[in-house]
Amino acid sequence: MDVVDLDYALLRQVAKGNEQAFAELMRRHQDRVYRLALRLLRRPQEAEDAAQEVFLKAFQHASRFTPSGTVAAWLNRITANHCLNRLRSQAVRKEVPLERPQAQDAPAYDLSELVTSNDDPGELLAGKELAIKLQEALSALPENQRQALLLKRDGDFSYQEIGELLGISASAVDGLIKRARQRLRQVLAEYF
Repeated sequence: MDVVDLDYALLRQVAKGNEQAFAELMRRHQDRVYRLALRLLRRPQEAEDAAQEVFLKAFQHASRFTPSGTVAAWLNRITANHCLNRLRSQAVRKEVPLERPQAQDAPAYDLSELVTSNDDPGELLAGKELAIKLQEALSALPENQRQALLLKRDGDFSYQEIGELLGISASAVDGLIKRARQRLRQVLAEYF
């Protein structure tokens, strides 16, 4: 059974109230849901709370899932909607937290593809510096640009879907993402 079929089978069991299937579905997707929530909310505790609430919603609405996409995409959509609603309704502070994510927390942006275990210490240090600079640059972006960019990269949403989530047109999403990428290129030019 492939991954998609297994997720569908688990979700069908969750819809019937099977708690073991729910635990397995959660185990399979909790890291990705948490990382997306962390990238959108920017605070580990908020992201943990949001991830728990997302899985509660998934449990409650499992019977409504229609297999037009993957379970992972469905969970991404629930996560993005939930986090954006939290940001709107709870007036989450806009400033960047002073503390860096702790080792047990998922990094706010994963640059593991840039740094491999075979790198020499100088390259490893440069990769860490780049990761810090990228995180700072992402945090400095206007909120709407940051959200659009992260939804595209991490949620793998289409421009139309991002527009629906943010309440703007697909062409406005395109503009936000282009401006965000341009700003990131400017900030990170010295590394490339």
